[in-house]
Amino acid sequence: MKIIRSRIIKLLIITFLVGVLLGIISFILIDKNYINIDLFNYIDLIKNNKFNYLLGLYNSVKSNIISSFIIWIFGIIFIFSMFSFIIIAFRGISLGFMISSIIYAFRLKGLLIGLILLINNLFNISILLLLSYYSINFSIKSFNAFRNNRSINYKDFFIKYVYIYLILVSLLLFSSLFEVYISSNLIKFVV
Repeated sequence: MKIIRSRIIKLLIITFLVGVLLGIISFILIDKNYINIDLFNYIDLIKNNKFNYLLGLYNSVKSNIISSFIIWIFGIIFIFSMFSFIIIAFRGISLGFMISSIIYAFRLKGLLIGLILLINNLFNISILLLLSYYSINFSIKSFNAFRNNRSINYKDFFIKYVYIYLILVSLLLFSSLFEVYISSNLIKFVV
């Protein structure tokens, strides 16, 4: 597949993995007392059936939509398209820190909880990696056409870019539903 062989996607994956590593390292260096309070509150809400699913869905959708929209807009503005790497790195740092915190706080149960959350997060990251790839690719093609004074049909080019965005955002919305309703119920069985 063309996308997998692309240098852009390889750089994005490396950026994500470096982010995960930085998240694990930052967890090792931080005071663990502050982490456990929020984490235990979240797990207690799920365990005691006090988790607000609508608020959780709202927060998940908001986070995914903001990240994807920023990446999409960065693709339109060539100068900013490389900031997609920062968003991917940040997502990697968050994931590495979250999984490390859960395993530290819950030991063996933490491995299962971490695995449940990891599946959904890897799906989200895959979508954001694809969106970043298309964003950077779109901006490079636009810049090259402008630089070489080539004429391309921007309307068709942009419509394809919008369709790709809408398809990937719909997958992110599905992922948010999975995260809130299925992952939280799976965590309830583990805890």
